[in-house]
Amino acid sequence: MKKRFNSIFLDHNVLWFSFFIPMGISLVYFISRQMFPFGNNTILTVDLGQQYVDFYSFFKDTLLHHPERFFFSFSKAIGGQMIGEWAYYLLSPFNLILLFFSQQNITAGILLITILKYGFSGLSFAYFLEKRKITDGLITISFATSYAFMAWNVANQLNLIWTDAPILLPFIILGFFNLMEKKNYWLYPLTLALMFLDNYYMGYMVAIFLCLFFIWYQTSYFSSIQTLLKNIRNFIIHSFLAASSVAVLLIPTFYTLINSKGQYTEQNIHLKIEYNPLKILSKFTIGSFDFEQMPTGYPNLFIGSLGLILFFLYFFNPNKQIKEKISASLVSILLFGSLFFEPLDLLWHGMQFPVWYPYRFSFIVSFWMLFLAANAIQDYSVSIPKFQAAFVSLLLIGIIIYSWINQNKFSYISKETLILTSVFFVLALVILNMHSGFERLILKKILFLSFVIIELSTNFIYSLNNLSYLSQDEFANPSAALSKNSQWISHKDSSFYRIGQIYSRTKNDGLAHNMNSGSYFSSALEKTIPDFYGMIGQPDGDNYVTYSNGTLITDSLLAMKYFIAPRNYAELDSTTSQGYPLMQLSQRQDLSSYKYLHEDRRTKIFKNQFSLPLGYASNASISKIHNIFDNPIGYQTNWLNSVSNSMPQTRYFTAINFNHVIFSNTKQQTTLTNATFKKSNPNKVAKIIFKFTPKTNDSYYLSLGSNLDKDNVEWYLNDEKMNNYDTFRHTTLVNVANHAKNHEITITAKFKNDNLWLENFVLYQMDNKLVKSKIKKIAEQSWQPKYLSDTHLTGPIHISKSHQWFTTTIPYNSGWKAYIDDKEVTPKKVQNTFLAFPINKGKHQITLKYTPPYFFLGLWISIISIGILGIINIKETHIYNHLKKMFQN
Repeated sequence: MKKRFNSIFLDHNVLWFSFFIPMGISLVYFISRQMFPFGNNTILTVDLGQQYVDFYSFFKDTLLHHPERFFFSFSKAIGGQMIGEWAYYLLSPFNLILLFFSQQNITAGILLITILKYGFSGLSFAYFLEKRKITDGLITISFATSYAFMAWNVANQLNLIWTDAPILLPFIILGFFNLMEKKNYWLYPLTLALMFLDNYYMGYMVAIFLCLFFIWYQTSYFSSIQTLLKNIRNFIIHSFLAASSVAVLLIPTFYTLINSKGQYTEQNIHLKIEYNPLKILSKFTIGSFDFEQMPTGYPNLFIGSLGLILFFLYFFNPNKQIKEKISASLVSILLFGSLFFEPLDLLWHGMQFPVWYPYRFSFIVSFWMLFLAANAIQDYSVSIPKFQAAFVSLLLIGIIIYSWINQNKFSYISKETLILTSVFFVLALVILNMHSGFERLILKKILFLSFVIIELSTNFIYSLNNLSYLSQDEFANPSAALSKNSQWISHKDSSFYRIGQIYSRTKNDGLAHNMNSGSYFSSALEKTIPDFYGMIGQPDGDNYVTYSNGTLITDSLLAMKYFIAPRNYAELDSTTSQGYPLMQLSQRQDLSSYKYLHEDRRTKIFKNQFSLPLGYASNASISKIHNIFDNPIGYQTNWLNSVSNSMPQTRYFTAINFNHVIFSNTKQQTTLTNATFKKSNPNKVAKIIFKFTPKTNDSYYLSLGSNLDKDNVEWYLNDEKMNNYDTFRHTTLVNVANHAKNHEITITAKFKNDNLWLENFVLYQMDNKLVKSKIKKIAEQSWQPKYLSDTHLTGPIHISKSHQWFTTTIPYNSGWKAYIDDKEVTPKKVQNTFLAFPINKGKHQITLKYTPPYFFLGLWISIISIGILGIINIKETHIYNHLKKMFQN
C-alpha cells in the first residue's frame, strides 16, 4: 500500500513539474521583456498583432453579445460566412480565458494563454510517457520540457491558433495505443475529434501522421494477419467516426474552403528538392529562428542536444527488434523528406504552399524524434558504447562545421550561438557517458534534467530575442480611438451602414470593434471578394482586402455611410498630435464633400449623405456585368449605369492632361501613360513632377497600376508624402484633389529603382453633380430593413418600374434564403459577387435569412456518428457485459 501511494504521489509530482517548469521559464522571460501587464511591451508580433488579436476580440463580442455572428458577419470585409473562420481561428478552449479581459487589456489574456500552452505541452507529453511507461520521474520531466520548448512551439507562439496541436498530439497517440491494445476505446476518437474541432488544419496534418504511425506500429508489433485486419478495422472506423462526429463544423467549413483557399490549390506539382537538405542541420543550433525565417525559412526542429543524440541512438538500441527499427527508419525518412521534397511538402499543407510560416507540420517531426529518443533510454546508469558515441560525435561535429562554414548564409547563426551549441553538444555527450552506480543514478538524472532546462531555456531566449514586439501603447491607443468612434456612431444610428476607415490599426479593425469596415485579413477569405475589390480599384490579395481608395460611387453603392479619420488627416501626417500612431491609409480629399459630424481629441467623423442601404432596385443589365480588371473607372461606370438604369451608357469620369511635367534625371517623353522611364545617371535621384490646376471643384483621381507601389516609386502630393496603401496587385484610384478649383496641384514620382514604368497612370475628373443625381435616383427605390441582424433582414421596398432586379451588396452565398412577400425565390449571383434576384413592380416585403450551407446535414451526421461511436465503445467495454447481466437477471 505504501509503495502504491508513493508511486501515485511521484506520478502526480512528475506531471506537476512537467507543467510548471515550462510555465515558470516562459513567465520569467516575459516579465524580463516587460510584457504587459508587467510592462509596456506586449506579446503581439506579426500575425498575432495584425490578425489574431482582432479575432480574439471578435470571439468575445460574439459569445457575449452577437451569437448569430458565429454563422455570418458583415464585419468580414463587406460580409461573409464565419463558421469556417471559427473552425480555423477561434475554437481553442483556451480562448474562453479572454472573456475575463477587456478590449484594451486583451494582450494580458493572450500572454496568459501563451504561458499556459507551454505548460500544457509539457504536461501532455509527460502524461503520455508515464502512461506508456516509456520513462519515469526526472527523465520524464526532462523530455516534457524538451517537448514544451521545441523550436516549433517557440517559433509559433505568434501563431497561437496552431499551438493546441502539440498539446493534443500526445493524448491522441496514447489513445491510439489504447485502441490497438484494447485498453480504452474512448480516448482516441475523443481526442482526435477535439483536434479536428479545435483546428481542422492541424487536425489534417495529425491525421496524415496517424497513418504513418499506424504503419510503424503494425510493422513493429505484428503478431498475425487476423490481428492486423482487426486493428485496421478499428483504426479506420474510429478515425472516421472521430472526424464525422464534428461534421457539423467540418462540412460547412469544407464548403467554405472550396470557395476560398481551395481556389488556390496547386495544379502543377514538381518532383523537385526545394533546397539543399543539408541546410536543415543549421536548425539544430541554438537560437535558429528570426524574422527572416517567417516568410521562407527552414523547418523548426530544435529539440535539444540530448533529444537529438538519443534519437540517433534509438536505431542502435539492442533491445529494439530489427523490424521496429527498420519501420522507424522508413517513417523518419518520409518525415524528413517531407521537409524538402515538394510533393510531400504540398501534401502536408493541403496541396497549397503556405503563405509565410513554411513547414507547419514540423511539430510532428519533433514529436516523432522525442518519442524515439525517449524509447532509446533503457538503462540510465549505463554509458554509451564507444562506436555509438563516435558515430553521434561525428554527426554533431558535422552540424557545427557545416553551420560554421555557412554561417553567412543563415541570418540566425552567429559565432556566439555556434559556440554555445558546441558546448551543449559536448556536455550532453558527457552526461550520457556517465557510468553511475545505483547510488549515483539520481545525480545523473538531476544533471539530465538541469541540462535540458538550461539548454532549452537558452534556445528559447535567443530565439525570442531575435523578435520585436508591439508596445501596449501602440496597441491600446489606436484601439481606444476606434472603439470610441464605433460606439459614437452606433449610438446615433441603428440602421445598417458600413464605416470607411481613413486610419486603421489593422485590416481586422471591423472584427475587433463591431464595425462593418470593408477591410479584412483571413486565410479563408472567399476569392470573389478580393476579385471584386481589385476591379473597383481597392488594394487586394489572396487573403486580404482593404477599403482605402473609395470614390463617391463605391462609397454610396456599398453603403459606406460614415468615415473615421485622424483629426489631422488633411495635413497628410501619419501620427496625431497626441503622440501615438494612427496609420493613415489613403488620400481622401473628397471627404470634404461629406457632412462633418463629430470631432474629438484624436479623430473626426464624416457622414456620406448619399450612402445607399444594403439593397435597391436596378436594371436587369446588372446580371450581365463582366469582370474588368485594371480598369476601375470602367467598372465603376458600368456598375452605376446598371443600377441607375442609365441607358445608353453615361460617362462619369473624364481623362485630363497635366498642365506641366518636369523631368529630373530622366529623358522627357510626350506620352506618360504606360511609358517606361530610365535614370540618366544611376547614381543620382530621379523624379518626375506632374502639375495641374483643377478647373472645377469636382473630385480628381489618379489611377496607379500595380507596378507603381512602394517598392518602385515614392509619391508626394503638394510636396508632402502621399498616403496610399503600400501594395496592390491591380490598378487603384487615389483621390488627389477635391474642392480645389484654380489651386495648382503637384504630384511627384520619385524613382526607387533605375527604371520606372507608369503603368495605367491617368488623371481623371469625376462629374460629382452627375454622380450625386444618379445616386439620389437609386435611393428612391431602396430597401429599408426594419428587422436587422447579421443573419436575418426584413424590410419593405417600392419598385416603380417593371423588369427590375432587387440587388444587394451582400456577398452571394448559397446559405442565403430570399423571400418576396413570404414567398421563397431563388437568389442569383451578380457581378460574380453579390446576391440579387428579379422582382416585379409594386410594394414588396423582402426577407433574407442565412444558414451555413450543409449545416443541418453536418449536424445529423455528427449526431449519428456520436451515437454509433457510443454503441461501439459500450459494446467493447465491461459496461456492455454489466448491462447484459443486469437485463438477464
